[in-house]
This record gives sequence, C-alpha cells and structure tokens, in this order.
Amino acid sequence: MKNILSEFKFKKVTVILIFMIIPLFFFSSQVYTPPKELYQIETENYRFVFEKDLYYFYEEISEYAEELYVKYKYFYNSNPGKITIFILDDVDFTNSFALTSTNVIRLYINPPEDFLALGNNVEDWSRFVLSHELTHIFYGSDVRDPLISWIPNKLIKNTINMVHQPSYLHEGLSIYMESKNFGGRFEDDLFNMYLRAEILSNQFPRYYLGSGSQIDVWSPAGFNYMYGAILVREIVENYGETALREIVKVLNRNIFSNIDEAFEWVTGARWERFIGNIKKENISKYDSLIEKGYKFSWLKIDETHQNTGNLRTDGDSVYGYLEMPNKPKGIYKNNDLIKKNVNSFDVNENGDLLYLVTTYSNGFYTNKLYYDCGCSAGEKLIDERVKVFAFVGTDKVIYSKLDKGLTAIYLYDLKTNKSRMLIDYGKYVVNSIDSENNLIYFSINYKNQTDIYRYDLETNKVSQITNDSFKELQIFVKDNNIYYSANYKDNIYNIYKLDLNNNKLEQMTNYITGAFNPVILNNKLYHLFYDHEGYHLTYLDLTEKNSYYDSFLKDETVLIEFEKYALTFPEDYELDKYNFEKPYFIPYPVLLIDENENIFYGAGTIFVSEATNYLGIIQSYTDGNEFYLDLGITFDYYTTNSINLSLGSEKIYSDFYISNNYLLYLGQYVNTFIGGGMGLTNASLEYYRIDSIFQIEPYSVNNYDIYNFGLWLSYVSDAGILAVLDKPFVAFDTKITPYVGYEEGSIYLGSSIDKVLWRPYLSFESGKYRFDGIVVGADVSYDFMKEEIDYMFYIQFDLSAFYWLNLPLRLSSDMFF
Repeated sequence: MKNILSEFKFKKVTVILIFMIIPLFFFSSQVYTPPKELYQIETENYRFVFEKDLYYFYEEISEYAEELYVKYKYFYNSNPGKITIFILDDVDFTNSFALTSTNVIRLYINPPEDFLALGNNVEDWSRFVLSHELTHIFYGSDVRDPLISWIPNKLIKNTINMVHQPSYLHEGLSIYMESKNFGGRFEDDLFNMYLRAEILSNQFPRYYLGSGSQIDVWSPAGFNYMYGAILVREIVENYGETALREIVKVLNRNIFSNIDEAFEWVTGARWERFIGNIKKENISKYDSLIEKGYKFSWLKIDETHQNTGNLRTDGDSVYGYLEMPNKPKGIYKNNDLIKKNVNSFDVNENGDLLYLVTTYSNGFYTNKLYYDCGCSAGEKLIDERVKVFAFVGTDKVIYSKLDKGLTAIYLYDLKTNKSRMLIDYGKYVVNSIDSENNLIYFSINYKNQTDIYRYDLETNKVSQITNDSFKELQIFVKDNNIYYSANYKDNIYNIYKLDLNNNKLEQMTNYITGAFNPVILNNKLYHLFYDHEGYHLTYLDLTEKNSYYDSFLKDETVLIEFEKYALTFPEDYELDKYNFEKPYFIPYPVLLIDENENIFYGAGTIFVSEATNYLGIIQSYTDGNEFYLDLGITFDYYTTNSINLSLGSEKIYSDFYISNNYLLYLGQYVNTFIGGGMGLTNASLEYYRIDSIFQIEPYSVNNYDIYNFGLWLSYVSDAGILAVLDKPFVAFDTKITPYVGYEEGSIYLGSSIDKVLWRPYLSFESGKYRFDGIVVGADVSYDFMKEEIDYMFYIQFDLSAFYWLNLPLRLSSDMFF
C-alpha cells in the first residue's frame, strides 16, 4: 500500500543519526506535554517539578528521597548527580518510569488497585514508587566498562551502558529495592502467583524474553519484571546481597559478559543448576499443595486466555471481557461479541451497559464512563476520570473518581442526570463494587489494608465487614451472600462465599494457581482459573459439596468514616516556576561527500531536553569556499512541531510541520493524526500540504493491530489529493489489508498481506542477542490509469541485539527488480 506520509517533500537537512538517541524519541511528550504551569524546588540531590496542587506529593517524598539517595549511592557505588523528578496529574492510570540517559523520573500520582500486583502500598504510594524508579537511575549510572567509562558526555555514556544492563536485571533490582523498603512485589501474593505459574510451566525458563526489546509473547506482568524478581530473589536468598552486588559489577565491567557468566564467576556455581533448583523447589511446593487437596486442573469450556476478565451477569447470560485466539478482544455476551476493545464494564438486569473508555488529547489520558441502554437515546457520558463503577439496580450508578492522586465515591441518578458524593476524596483505592437492594459493597484498600465495606443508601453510613491482613477482591453479591477471591490459605487466591446472615465462610475453589471473578448463574459458579497462559473462563456446579473454612471474621460489622485528605499549601511560600527544560548536547564531527565528490567538513551537535520535549541538531560545515548551516528541531507545545533550516551562500531552504495525535471516542474509538506544513526557498513558497489519518474502531486479533476501516487523506499543493481507504482483517492468522487509493488523477486497487511465519525466539548470551523469527508479506496493486500491476514481496528476519534493540532485517523484491 502506498504510504501517503512518505510523500512529504521536505528539503533534505543532513542529519547524522546516532542509534543511542533513538530510544529518547519514544519518550517525547511522555514525561509531559507543554505548556504546563509547573513549579520547582531544588534540594541537595534533586530538582522536583510539580503542579502546585501536588505540593503534598512533593512533601511526602522530599526528605525520604534524600535518605534513599545515600542508600542507593552506597548499594550501587554510583553517583548519578542531580535527578529531576516530574510529578503531574495528567493520566488516569498507575505507572511511572525513569530516563537513565537524562536523569529524569516521571512519577504518576494515582496509587494502584490490588489486582495490579504492586504490593500493598496505597497510603505510601509516593515513596514506594520512588524507591522503585530510583534504582533505574543509579543502576543506569553505574558505568564500569573501560571502553565507555572515559566518555565525558554523560548522556552518551549512560545510553551506551545499556548494552550491559538487560531490562530483567533493571526491574529485578528495582523490585528488590522496593521490597527491602516496603514489602513490594516480593510480598504480593498475586505477583507471586504469576511467578509460581510461570516456573511450573513447561516454558520455564525464558528470562531472555525480558531483555528489553519488544516481543509478541503474552505475560501477565512483563517477563522483565517476573524473571527479574525470580532471579534476583533467588540469588539473594541463596548467595546473599553481596553476591548480587558483585554480579552487577561484573556485568557492568565487560561488554562481552552476560548474567550466567557473571553469576558463575561470583558464586562458583553452575547457572544451569541454579535455574534447575528453582524449578525443583517449586515442584516440591507443588507436590505438598497437591497432598493438601489443591488441584491444578479446571473444566475447559472455551478458548479464553491471557487477560480475560471482568465477568458479569444480567441474570440470564454471562458477560465478560474475553481474549481468544483468532477473535477480536472485547465484551462478549455468552459467545457473542457486543463491543470491541473495551474491557471495563458492567451490565444490569435489563441488559444495559456501563463501560469505560480512555481518550488521549494534548498530553491527557482521560477515563470516561458511558451508559448505553441500547435504545434510541444512544450513549450517555456519565463522568470523567472514573476508575471503578457498577450499576445500583437499573437507574443508578456508583463509581470512584480520581483527582490529584486521591479517590472519591459518587452516586449518579440516571433519571435525574445528577450525581452526589458519598465518600469524600481521600487516600484509598476502590478495587471492585457490587450492590443488592440499597446496600453497596466495596473492596477497598484503605490505610494499606484491603477489606470489604458496605454503604447503606438509606442511612448514608459505612460499615466495615472484614478486618484482616488478607485481600478480598472482585466481589459479587447475591441473596445476602458475598462471593469474592481472597488469599486466606497458603497465600493463594481462591473463591469464598460469606453468608451475611450467619457470618459463615465457605471455600468454593481450591486451585494451586488461583481463582478469580466469581459470578453465580443457574446454580453454577462461573469464575476464572489462572495458569501461565492467562485467565480461563470455567464454572463449578454448586450442587456439589464444598468444604467450609473456619471463619475468623468479626461477629458484627463496625461503622467507620473514611478520612478526608485535605490538600494544603504553606502560607506565604513562593515557588519558583519551571520554565525551561535543561538541554543535553552530543557534539560530533561532520565529514560529507556530495555526488560531485566535493568534500565538506565541520562540526555539529545533537541536543535533547531532559524531558525530551525538544530535540534536534545544529551543524556547520564548509567545502573550503562557502559555509553552510543546518538546523533541525522537533518540539512539543500543544502539538508536535518540526522546523528544518538549511542555509547556503545564496539560498535558505526551510520546512515547517505541525501535527498532533488524538484518541477519540465517538460511539467507537477513532485514532487520529492531523498535520500540515510547508516548504520555502528564501521567502518563496515551494509547497504546502495537509495530512490526516483516521482509524475507525481500532482493535486487535492475536498479535495484529487492525481496525474497522482507515482513511489516509492528504493534499499537496503540487501533487493534488492523495487518498487511501483500507479495511484490514485477520484470517488464518494472517493480516490482510485490501485498499483503494487515489493519486495524481489515478485510482488504484490492491491488497497487502502480512504473516508471522515463525516465532522461535532463539536466545544467545542470555538474551543479549535473539533471533525472534520470520515475517513474510506482499503488496499487489493495479493502477487503472496506467493499466499497470505493481507488486512487492518481502521476507523479514526479526533480530534483537544488545538486549534493547529490535533489528528487523527486510529483504524485498524492490531491492532486486
């Protein structure tokens, strides 16, 4: 298919590409999108940049950050210098990341739900997530290889040093440090369930899939996090923390070393035996659990796997977000797909839907809650910044809402279209909600403890039903019984039923690797069973006898009040505004030879800002007679903007381009790109163009990203209209994209085909190098004006190198014919 965006007629500005800055482009506009009203406070080792309302977040971490700096400096024996930490409220999800090359950490302020398996840290989320991300900065600054340690430019040195540091070790060390300080993932039973299932599978070990480069293999928490945790924990438990630190040092000294060689050098033990012992220990634990009555099998009723979840019922049918081979991901009612690419939803007894979508615009990712009654009224927007929600009967909606890292709970009346706050903003996280009559039940993590709570709409009182150190998740209420998943026994999540009439607790399932998301329908317990391939829909017949578990729950519930968290700011305190991102420079020599064999020489520099919101080059060179100057810059300011200038002795060539991406929801997702630009010679306009791309209802099947249909439309002043309309689909695990296009007065018709032929993921040097597989494809089109057939065939060998780099090597017929 002809790519209309490849027709950009920019005057060529000579750019020297250095592979190490390529990863920085990925983070452009990810730290934040200017303009923002930000403030800064500098301390001995940090510069904190934040929105004014998030001053409280800065206060929570500022002193602790200095303590961690001293500890991490000793542990890694590295000194990264001053670290910039950005704190903003512009997303409705939980995450954070670090840019080791520019010493930047971006902290997302929303604490995690328990099913994200990040530990039990809601009250102290700010310090917990800092303890994780700080490892990436210190470990990334630990440069010991004599081949690169001499480099004076820190950005170059730290970026090249990534060839020593696989992602699984980055994340393993980060999880180790977070767990030393906060318990972290090492003490999270859900995360450990993922590890247990992976180790017991016939796929173990495959830590090489967590090296850092992109892969097409599903995992519940990322292979880098999972195997990083497995390897680092086992090394420390068997050989001590000192051995772990020595292994890190050995890896960082030699570009030719890898983790198994470093392990054997430090410990004197064989790597294969070490890995084999991990398997043996877990098999031994498995055998003991089997002896206790646990089982590792389930009733398979369909092909669901991977991230299947969110089971619901309207009283007649089972609904769920299902992922299955060769089928679109989305909401299914029994076996029928009713909405693509939506995973968070609820349904009432009338079959009406509530569902959550996430849109993107100008740097903001926003959750939006919609109500769809399936009637002529269409869809209704309930609220924004919503996290967890449920119907209350057929005419009300209960939901949690985010603001400045805090959570509140609201009730919305579908008849009056009005909402009221039930519980004020505070430091708690809602995991799930269900209701029966006028009673609303919540699974809430409050003060770092997860329990079940009940809100009475008649009295407006909150009562606490459970009070223990375990986690009660994914509640479902029926006939005054609460069904939920909890880790009461052996740190394994199974399904329990709590009878509110007598406080008796009944254990419903007994799986080794966990059971989740209970729903009762027609005397069957529908639920999800987990193994290393993901979550599988299954059911148990409730007529069968189940064992009872002695209840330790309280005899009576207790009325409580959630503490409101008041945002404060010190009086008469002036903050410095953050107006400019510090630049980093990479100088380089220029040596060019043109087509007439004239030699040009000079110097230039690549520059990139600390938050990667602007980057570019400037270079000057001469042939001995005339001087030339090239300038190229791309920067984010509302939109993504590019300016290229080439200055010669008599002419100035310039190009300007402005573009932006949007993810909209207009009854269905619309992925949008809009851009425009022009080119000049001196002050004379040479061309102008307008470009747009629309992908209607994007979704995925297997590992192919497709959409209902797409429209690529451009207008170029000296070429006219360029247009492509396409509709991809997947058949026989092959992506097929028929299209029709218009260019230069001619209509063409064609189709492209892409097929993943083989995915062996053959690893060398512990994942430092990989042969990922082979992709084949073709593109055939017919031009009706020229009466010509155009074709292209290709074979692509997917390789990975130095842990982080994907290197697709494509051979196409265009290269030979």
